[in-house]
Order: sequence, then C-alpha cells, then structure tokens
Amino acid sequence: MKNNTCTRAMVRAFGDISEVVELENVPLPPLAAGQVRVKMVYATINPSDVITLSGAYRSRISLPFVPGFEGVGVISEAHPDSPLQPGQRVLPIGSMGNWQTLKDTDAAWCFTLPDFISDLQAVCSYVNPMTAWLMLTEALTFSPDMRILINAANSAIGKMLIGLANLRGINPIVVVRKKENMNLFSEFNTEAVLNSSDVNFLQQMQSVKNSGGVNAVLDCIGGDESLIYGDVIRANGQFIHYGLLSGKPVPPQFWRSRPDIRFSNFHLRQWVHSQPREQVQARLDEVMALIRDGVIYTELGETFPLLEIDRAITALRDPDHQGKVVIDLR
Repeated sequence: MKNNTCTRAMVRAFGDISEVVELENVPLPPLAAGQVRVKMVYATINPSDVITLSGAYRSRISLPFVPGFEGVGVISEAHPDSPLQPGQRVLPIGSMGNWQTLKDTDAAWCFTLPDFISDLQAVCSYVNPMTAWLMLTEALTFSPDMRILINAANSAIGKMLIGLANLRGINPIVVVRKKENMNLFSEFNTEAVLNSSDVNFLQQMQSVKNSGGVNAVLDCIGGDESLIYGDVIRANGQFIHYGLLSGKPVPPQFWRSRPDIRFSNFHLRQWVHSQPREQVQARLDEVMALIRDGVIYTELGETFPLLEIDRAITALRDPDHQGKVVIDLR
C-alpha cells in the first residue's frame, strides 16, 4: 500500500522562524494530472527561508505555506500522463514546500540529476550555486579585464561567486564584516580583502574609487551600506542586488546619487519561471559539472531529522555555526 500521509512543517503566520514553524501530519489526495509525488530525502535551511518566514516578501507569498526552496528526493508515484517515472531522483523546484516528507508537484518542475552527484551535494546545488552561476554568466555584463566587488564574501554564496569569478579570469575585491573572516580566502585569487568594520574602511573604498572604481558590485546586504558600494562603481556600471542580509532595502538616496548606474535585482525564482524547461535543465547540468569538478563547493553543517526542526533552527541561529544546515526527511 502506498503511503499517502505526509509529515510537514507548516507556517500560518509571518514572524521569527523559531516561533512560526509547526509540524503536522496530513493525508494527501490523489495526484492531479501532470503531477508527481516526490519522497523527499533532504532539504536545506537557507537565509532566504528565514527572510521569507519573517514576512519580508509577504506581498507575493500567501499564508499558510510549507517552507523550503531547496530539496532533493525520489519520485514515488507519478500520474499516468507524467513524463517522469517512479524511481527517478529529482530536484523539485519552482516553488517552496520542501520541508515535508512527501511533496506533490508538477512534473514540469522536477529536474533530473546525474549519477555522479550525491544526495547531499544535490540538496545544496540549487539556491546558491545556480544564483551565483547565473549572475556571473547572465546578469553581469562580462568583459575579461573587468573589476568587480563582492560583499558578504565569507558567506557560502560569496565564496562561490569568488570561485566562479576566478574561473572567468576575474580576481574580485571582496568585503567581509569581521576581521577574523579576512583569512578565509587563501584558496582564491582576490585583488583585495576588506573589512567593512575597520575604522579605515571608508578610506579604503575611496582608494578603490580613486584607482578607477569597479565595473560591478554584487550585493546581498542592501540597506544604507549600498550607498558606499554605489559610490565606487564606474559610470554606467552595474549594481546587482540579490539578497537582504541587513533586513533593510536599498534606500531611495541610492538612485538619486547615482542615476547612471544600471541597477538590477536578481531573483532565482524569477529566472527559472521565465525560461523554458530545457534551458533550466541545461543550466542545472552546468552547475552539477562545476560541483563535480570542485569549482563549486558547499560546506555541510549539521543534519537534523524533520521532527527535530527546532534543533535545526537553533543550530542555524548559532553565530558560531559552520556550513549548511540540512533537514533529513527520510
């Protein structure tokens, strides 16, 4: 007999992640046309999940919902008209909902994986790697001699961006917030490593500007700090904004002070929803090859069963935690 009972994390109100996530068991209805049922293996907890649960994106997210943008699983059941078959290992993307043991989703949003990628590599292969790769190959107007700046460079995606920039022949200027994080880049090629908490940071940024500025800034912080980075961009340069670690938007003064800058928000979800399925699969295949070759690497932290998601959240919020927090859904 097929198991149609799902254990899932449900959010019915926006707020602090430690307070709004509830576990529940629910029976699942028969699959609709075009759907598959994915028996989830792993999911991750990303900063984007925390921000989403806080209500920062409430204008485009309806309550209630199952969180989780990133997960890997195996198809356990497929509607007769589905092009995918039970037993295939997939990334179910295109929507949230990966913090559950069974996920019913459209087959069109399930993407297959190569055998050389493990489940733990696969579960970390989407949000950060795809975002980093697409920003550097599609959002960024690339030239071989360009100069770029990456902030929050010690983050998982920051390190991916540096490695991929190196792959394209660019040695970026990178910025961290703490002195102790300045020694994390020995495996990369960088033009400079700066500390935004240093008393001389503004002078250092002025030196960047005086030496010709940068062609582009890749920003995942937002807030008033954007004004500092915007000031060092060359005329008609790019400011690519892809995260909100400060919890504050880019201020209106940014555009008043630098109307010439080509500003863009990069959202992975918007990209995947604007592309044909074949293109999304092709780009995912490129990312998988980069993971296989060691160009993209994700440090894994602790793994917790779904029933202990409260412990996973506690680990995530520990300022000393290292690596990606993973939810085991088996």
